[in-house]
Amino acid sequence: MMNDFFRRQVLLCFASAFILLQAEALSVTDSKQRTSLPLPQQQISRRNALVTAVGSSSVAFSLLISPALPAPAYAQDNALASPLPLTVVPKTQSVLVLGANGGTGRECVIQALQANRPCIATTRSGTFFANDDGSTATSSSSSPSITASPLLQTAACDVRSMDMLRKVISDYKPGAVIFAASASSKKDLNAKDIDCDGVINAAKVCLELGVPRYVVVSSGTVTRPDSFVYQLLNTVGSGIMEAKIAGEDAVRELYKEPSVLQKGLGYTIIRPGGLTDGEPVEASLLELNQGDTKSGRLSRASVAELCIKCLDSVHAWDTTFECYEKDTAKPIESIGLSNILKLRNPTKAQSGFERQGDTWESLLQGLERDSGHATNV
Repeated sequence: MMNDFFRRQVLLCFASAFILLQAEALSVTDSKQRTSLPLPQQQISRRNALVTAVGSSSVAFSLLISPALPAPAYAQDNALASPLPLTVVPKTQSVLVLGANGGTGRECVIQALQANRPCIATTRSGTFFANDDGSTATSSSSSPSITASPLLQTAACDVRSMDMLRKVISDYKPGAVIFAASASSKKDLNAKDIDCDGVINAAKVCLELGVPRYVVVSSGTVTRPDSFVYQLLNTVGSGIMEAKIAGEDAVRELYKEPSVLQKGLGYTIIRPGGLTDGEPVEASLLELNQGDTKSGRLSRASVAELCIKCLDSVHAWDTTFECYEKDTAKPIESIGLSNILKLRNPTKAQSGFERQGDTWESLLQGLERDSGHATNV
């Protein structure tokens, strides 16, 4: 008890000295600023200095005599401590596709249904066509009409309207939303309205209504304005690459808050290489990369299948990555010519962030989470 009493007396002395030092320091600092103040304000400033010193000392003193408290979980590397509430999206929960009449959006609907996931195909008009010509055949001639699937529902939604987004998402309560809309092939749409503002609108509504996973289909080379592909697409698309990276950045920032992760909400941003028609390929034929240093080609169907497979994996949580068929991989500096000539002699250059695997899970495993987001699992 004597030792405890002595310790408290020492601490009290320390705290008293600290108060006086703080008050003097603040008073001196304040005196430099108060020469033009009337006398009552000078008195108030002196009193504020003392109050501030006492307050600061009280905090310091309480920390000295109290046992140390554990740091907040999210203080560890800007991320929540393990175990992380990263989840997959159960197959019983529906997938809502924005931009379902576009080439990639249509394939997302097809892949969701082939994975036996309920799907809501949304278009601006509310009418969904499985093919560009308005027919209801799938991308595979051997597959039955997807519009006849009992798992498919359709709805009207324009990503430029927060009200429409809020209504369709609250009505269907999907487990995931895939943003596959783009102004790239629509002459009546503005790139900023769709590829930037639309992406942000959907992200905000997903967070507001608690959608577990938000998947955005973006583009490879989107961070490389020095590349030929970026310059070409950005010129032809009237600023579409600028719009896409602005949308990406906003999504990453919106989902960075620790409270978002605590709610079990995450995102995935996919940057495909040059898009082709055709069937999806196996996971073993693809390569993922991070850093926007390499690209290649792959089918829209492969991109769509990757969107759906990401919902089954925690490894795609809060990640941004590029994707392409691995035998088409080239450095960004030479990808334009390679895609034009349809070359299949992959580069030997390595970024160190390549991911390959025989299964979808092994392909996605090891992806780095975006800066400031959850640590790897």
